[in-house]
Amino acid sequence: MSELQKKCSHILAVAGGKGGVGKSIFSVTLSTTLAMMGYRVIVVDLDLGGANLHTYLGVMDRMPSLFHFIHKKVKSLNDIVVKTPIANLSFISGAHYSPAMSNPAAELKVKLIRHLYALDADFIVIDLGAGMDLSTLDFFIFSDRGFLVTVPEPGAVMNAYRFIQGALFRKMVTVFGQHKEIGAIVRDLGQACAHDESAMLSWFVNRVKEIDPEVFPLVQEVSSRFQPFLVLNRIAHEQAQRLVSTLTGHCSNKYAVEIKYLGNLPDVKQLTSFLLDVPGFLKSTAGKAYFLSLKSVVRRFLIDLHDANVLAEKLNIRKDFGDEKTLETLSDIIDRLDGDIINDAGKKLWKLRLFFKPVEVVKFLLKKGVKEDILFESDSLNLKK
Repeated sequence: MSELQKKCSHILAVAGGKGGVGKSIFSVTLSTTLAMMGYRVIVVDLDLGGANLHTYLGVMDRMPSLFHFIHKKVKSLNDIVVKTPIANLSFISGAHYSPAMSNPAAELKVKLIRHLYALDADFIVIDLGAGMDLSTLDFFIFSDRGFLVTVPEPGAVMNAYRFIQGALFRKMVTVFGQHKEIGAIVRDLGQACAHDESAMLSWFVNRVKEIDPEVFPLVQEVSSRFQPFLVLNRIAHEQAQRLVSTLTGHCSNKYAVEIKYLGNLPDVKQLTSFLLDVPGFLKSTAGKAYFLSLKSVVRRFLIDLHDANVLAEKLNIRKDFGDEKTLETLSDIIDRLDGDIINDAGKKLWKLRLFFKPVEVVKFLLKKGVKEDILFESDSLNLKK
């Protein structure tokens, strides 16, 4: 595999913690929206054993799939990439099934990841299986960024907690498992947090400090870089805020994990009428509210991902802030932000930044869900709406 050359810019994994939370719909709509923005996107159905993305995309014809790659009927994933009706969006199916697919060996998972990175695309979106089996956790932590989708139901929220905990544990095992002494204690980590999950990271950190203090900075680096994105599905914005606070606070306090909340997607009943053409739902009148929320989610993701110059180019963010009226308008927008989002001291600091880092202020406002026209130069895709 050493001859494989990395061509893909970013692999994005979408997980759900449990079934029925809208994970696959989000994978399709995320991929479609990125493709509509001009990015080259390949969406991959890695829900091995339960693949159904081909139906959501309206790609119903017989096609090659991961089955053919896994069983060496084709040499490359390029041989099973198929085009979709959406410009810039291609697809790799997981529709065929074999026992080897539902529980792939470690070597096969590594091979799949390496071949995914060799695909020529800006984004590869992988739709993972429901739950938290080892394959799902491994593909999640091997990706560049992971999205966790959940709904406002007690069981789904608890599974979201467990997924974060499981993914962090799996990440630690992957990084430190081969260390002669630390490998043993990282494998004991699961038993330690089973008795007291709040001890999960602190217990491990203290043991590492005792055994090999030089490794401690790497523990900090691994935990700080594990920053999943959170998307709440089938919930109104007003209801989402309390749940977000609970989820992010719990993961920060218990696991020392920073979850980045991207936004909420509303419950739109008419979506069920478009399950054979989910991209078509985004263009429909019925899908307008969903699409507005989805574009906000995608925008926040891109803000987190890109530097200011790329961001300004892709999202058509305003670059000219020279006139006094523009600065006054932006200052007023900051003043109008809800006190629960930012306090008065924070507002003062962001208004001061207008005079030397205006693009950073725009990024901040976009992250907070502000959609004012003044933030944009032009917007052929209506991504500000």
